Amino acid sequence: MNWVNICEQTALPDFGGIAAWFEDRAIAIFNLGERGLFAVDNIDPATGVSLLSRGLICDLEGDIFVASPLHKQHYSLRDGSCIEDESLSVEVYQIKCEAGKVLVKRAGNHSLV
Repeated sequence: MNWVNICEQTALPDFGGIAAWFEDRAIAIFNLGERGLFAVDNIDPATGVSLLSRGLICDLEGDIFVASPLHKQHYSLRDGSCIEDESLSVEVYQIKCEAGKVLVKRAGNHSLV
């Protein structure tokens, strides 16, 4: 699968998230400064609501998570796993910035490059 141009790097808020359309779904993109860019499904699997881009970013157990705004499940931005419920997970996408453009592609198997 090829890299897809999602937006200009300047469109990303510092230390926050935005929602973007990728292929057939909404994804959440997080710009965490020196910690990097991260992209996961925007739909919270616990509720089916597209809102993870509005979640709070936190560092727990040495990993970076987004906490869902509704029920506060924590999803790893590195592998998509949920701390509170092992049956829940979000898809993780590869993401990079080149020449001022944010590029995304499917990572497969919930892992990052």
